[in-house]
Amino acid sequence: MTNNSTLLALLITLLFPFQAMALNTDSDQPMNIEADRVDIDDEKGTNIFTGNVVITRGSIRISGDKVVVYRDKEKNLDKIHSTGNPAHFQQTPDNKNVPVISEAKELFYDAVKEILIMRRNGKIIQGGDTFTGDHIIYDSKRNKITAKQSKSTGGSKSGKGRVHITIQPKNKTKK
Repeated sequence: MTNNSTLLALLITLLFPFQAMALNTDSDQPMNIEADRVDIDDEKGTNIFTGNVVITRGSIRISGDKVVVYRDKEKNLDKIHSTGNPAHFQQTPDNKNVPVISEAKELFYDAVKEILIMRRNGKIIQGGDTFTGDHIIYDSKRNKITAKQSKSTGGSKSGKGRVHITIQPKNKTKK
């Protein structure tokens, strides 16, 4: 099983063409939030948004039914937890005009480490390439994706809970 995991990780590293680094200017942009309701707790550093929530910041767009924004002691953005059916996260990498689109029932975004965790039916799309799994970790700083099957469906013959990757062929240029 370890050899299969190692082989999968190597395959993903070599073949999966996601260019992960986000736009360098995203963190310098203001955050805009729309929701039906908000509950702000400055003491805890949490803002809870519910009802058709949409957050934008530069090339980043996060949406969900409920989004909790966590801030550090200096009131800087720390983490975001979004839930929905599904929740969405979108970000455009530097030097690319095609965004990376992610969705899952639960999204955890660490703004400091630039890591996105997708739980329960995770999916990443860039162009025609897709990556699906029950638990996906997308580390944009290190250009690394890790995925695993759900423990509850592990190894079932139906294929549910397994990781699935679709990589489109590169366009061939005419000589």
